[in-house]
Amino acid sequence: MAIIATLLTISGCLVLLFISQLWWRSYLNPITLGILVWLPGMVMIHWPPFFLSPLYIHLNRSVHPLLYLALAIALASFWAGCALVKMLSKPGAFDLSARPLSVNVNTPRLLALFALGLALFAFSYLRSGLMGFATLDEKGVAEAQVSLHLGSLSFLMFFLNIGAIGFFARFLETGRWHFAIPMAIAVGCYCLTLQKSPVVQLLGACLVLAVLYPKASHYLLWRTTAHRAVIVGLAFLMVVTMLSMNFARGISAVQMTAAASPVTEQIYIYSGGSALMNMSTTIEGYLPSDPPTMGLYLARPLTWYLVDRSQFVAGAYVEGINAPTYLIYGWVDFRWFGFFILPLVTGILVMLFLRSALKGGLIQIMLGVTAVRVVIFSSATDVILDPTTWILLGVSLIAHVATRDYRAAKIPPAPRMRPARLPARRAYAPPGRPSS
Repeated sequence: MAIIATLLTISGCLVLLFISQLWWRSYLNPITLGILVWLPGMVMIHWPPFFLSPLYIHLNRSVHPLLYLALAIALASFWAGCALVKMLSKPGAFDLSARPLSVNVNTPRLLALFALGLALFAFSYLRSGLMGFATLDEKGVAEAQVSLHLGSLSFLMFFLNIGAIGFFARFLETGRWHFAIPMAIAVGCYCLTLQKSPVVQLLGACLVLAVLYPKASHYLLWRTTAHRAVIVGLAFLMVVTMLSMNFARGISAVQMTAAASPVTEQIYIYSGGSALMNMSTTIEGYLPSDPPTMGLYLARPLTWYLVDRSQFVAGAYVEGINAPTYLIYGWVDFRWFGFFILPLVTGILVMLFLRSALKGGLIQIMLGVTAVRVVIFSSATDVILDPTTWILLGVSLIAHVATRDYRAAKIPPAPRMRPARLPARRAYAPPGRPSS
C-alpha cells in the first residue's frame, strides 16, 4: 500500500511541476520550488518510522485525508497570489535576461560592515562556551547556543550574513574569487555553532544569486567538468558537515524511533515528514488547538511588540519535534480560512520580493534571498511573517544605504540618431537639354 501511495504522490507532483512550468518557465518559479521542497515530506509520510517515546505517539497515526484537502487549498491560494502579481506586473518584469544586475556597493564600506558582524559573532561565540562542544552533552550544547544571543546587539550580527551575500554577488559580477571568501567565512562560522538553519540560508542565498546571474555563475562555477566536480564535492561536504553537526549536538546519539539506522530517522524528520504528520493530527483534532486568534499570528510583525509573547504558541501541543509547517499559523488564526489567506499573502509577497530582486541593489537582492528562503522553509515554519525576517530586512536597508556607491557612473542614455542630410537633388533633364 505504501508503494502505491508513494507512486501516486510522485506522479501527482510531477504533473504539478509540469503545469507550473507551463505557467512560468523560469528558475525563479516559486511554485516549482515549493513543490520540490514539499515532495520529500509527502513521500516520507508513507514510510514513517515507529516513534518509541510517548511524546511523539501522535506521529504513529495514519495520514488523515483532511491533510490533502488542506494542502490542495494552500497550493491553490499560494499559486493565486503569485499569478496575481505576475499578471499585474509590466511585461519583462521577471525576465532574467532583460538587464544586467549590479549590487552597486562600495567595497570598503561593505567590508567594514562584514567585519563588524564578524567581530560580534566572535565575541558571542567565545562567551557562549560552544568552543568546547566536544565535551558537552545535548542539553549543554542547547544552553550554549542560547548564550550566543547578545540581546539587541544580536541584530547587528546580521551584517555578517548581509556582507557575505553582498560580496558573493560582487564575485559573480566581477569574477574575482577573493570576493567569495566572506561567504566561506560566514558558512564556517555558523557550522561552528552547530546550527543548520543559518548554513542552509547562506547556501540558499548562493543558489539565488547564481540564478540572478545565470551567465556569470555558469562561466565561473559550471563551465567545465572540473568546475562541476568541485561544486558537487562541496555539496557533498556540506551534507556530511550537517550530519556531523547533528552528531556533535547528540541528536543522533539517542534514537527516537525503531528505525534500523539513525540516518533514516533524520531523513524522515528533516524531509518534512514529521511536520506534515503534526499538521495532520492537528487538523483531525487528535492534537488540541486553542481558540482561533483571529489574525494575531498573521499580524505578528506588529503584534509581537504589542502583546504578551507567551501567546505565540502555535506549536504548543506538538511535543518535541515542533515543526508543523507554515500552515499552522493560518490554522491557529482562522482555522480552514487560514489555509486560504496565509498562502495567498505569502504568494503575493514572494513574487513582489522576486520582482524587486531583478532590479539589482543590495536590499533588492536581500529581498530575493528572503523570498526563496520563505519557500524553502515553508514545509517547517513560517518565515515571511516572522518578526526576525523583517528585522533582517530593516538591517539590510541600513546596509544598502550605508554601502551604496553613489558615485557609480550612470549609463548615459543612447544618443538619438538622426539621418544625415542628403545632397540637394538636381533636376532631371532629358538628353540634349541642359539641366536647370
